[in-house]
Amino acid sequence: MKFTTIQDKLTSMLSTKEEAPSYLKGSTKPKTYEWKFGNRSEVKLVDVDADLVAVARLALTYSPVDFGVTCGLRTQHEQNQLLATGKTQVRHSRHQDGMAIDVVAYVGGKVTWDLEHYITIADAFAKACKELNVKVRWGGAWSHNLDEHTGTEAHKAYVSLRKSQGRKPFIDGPHFEIPK
Repeated sequence: MKFTTIQDKLTSMLSTKEEAPSYLKGSTKPKTYEWKFGNRSEVKLVDVDADLVAVARLALTYSPVDFGVTCGLRTQHEQNQLLATGKTQVRHSRHQDGMAIDVVAYVGGKVTWDLEHYITIADAFAKACKELNVKVRWGGAWSHNLDEHTGTEAHKAYVSLRKSQGRKPFIDGPHFEIPK
């Protein structure tokens, strides 16, 4: 018997009763993309939690949607301004502790705020969270961490939960944070 690849040889060595290990069944590694953070994003990542930065960098390579970082560490003054203009609901944000980032999606080189693109980005964050073993909560699914669910699953579950409670979901698609 001639083997064309080491994978064929190893697979043939298993008895017919045994299942081939997952690494022999084909690639389980997600498809990657060549996106890179620009200078503005890199500046926004300064003083942000190292685990969150690592997840964001890996997520960028897993995301079919390009994205940049618009906010990392935030001052109390900046938080107060966002609260006064209704752009946040809290007096103290995880941003102020360096434990959160906000991203912006680029499609065709243009900024988009369409939630579907942020769900795709959240799916990439979920892959990165699982690979790096880091808990991350996403603003599109406050009740479901991305290390346990895909972005799509987490978002659907969160929206369903809020509706079952008779409450409107609060969706902040660009936001990712390390939970307390």
